[in-house]
Amino acid sequence: MQSSTISDFLEQLASAEPTPGGGGAAALMGAMGMGLIAMVARVTLGKKGQETAIDELTTQVHEADAYCARFSLMIKEDAQAFDALMAAFKLPKDSVEAIDTRAIAIQRGYEGATEVPLCCMRMAVEGLQLAQRSARLGHRNVLSDSGVAVHSLLAALKSSALNVAINVPAIRDDAFVTRAQTEVSQLTEKADILAVDTLALVSARLS
Repeated sequence: MQSSTISDFLEQLASAEPTPGGGGAAALMGAMGMGLIAMVARVTLGKKGQETAIDELTTQVHEADAYCARFSLMIKEDAQAFDALMAAFKLPKDSVEAIDTRAIAIQRGYEGATEVPLCCMRMAVEGLQLAQRSARLGHRNVLSDSGVAVHSLLAALKSSALNVAINVPAIRDDAFVTRAQTEVSQLTEKADILAVDTLALVSARLS
C-alpha cells in the first residue's frame, strides 16, 4: 500500500462516512501483521546459520504475502457488506410482499456483515500460527517485528469480535447466532494462547 493510499484510508476512516470503519481497520491491522512476518522472513533468508531453514523461510514469505493480500481485500469486502445491509434498509415497504422481501434482505445483510469479521478472525488465528513460526526462526535484529505482528493480528481478531457482537443481536436465525458466538469464543481462546506463547518466545530470544 502506498503512503498516499494509507493517508486516503485514514482520512476516510476519520470522516463522518460509515465506511471504512472498524471492520476495515481490523483487516488493515491483519494485513500489517502479515506484512511484518513476510519482512522478517525475507530479512532472515540468507543470514548465516539459517542455511537449513531456507525452505521454511521461503514458505513463510509466500504464505505471509498471500495473507497480506487477502486481508487487504477484506477492507473492501467489509465496506461492501455494510453497504448491502444499508441498501436492504432502503428497500420499499409499500406492500406486505415488499415488507417481507425487505425483512429477508435485512437479515441476509446482517449475516453478511457478520461473516466478514468472522473470516477476519479465522485468518488472524492462522496468521498468529505463522507468527509463531516466524518467532522461532526470525533473525534477532528483526525479531521484535515478529512480536509486533502478534499484537497486530491479535488486535485484528479482537476488533473483529466486536464487529460480530454488534450484529448478532439483530439476527433472528438462532442457529446462525449460536454458531457465530461459539466460533468467536473458540477463535479468541486459540488466539490468546498463541499470542502469549509467541510473545514469550520473542522475549526469551531477545534476552
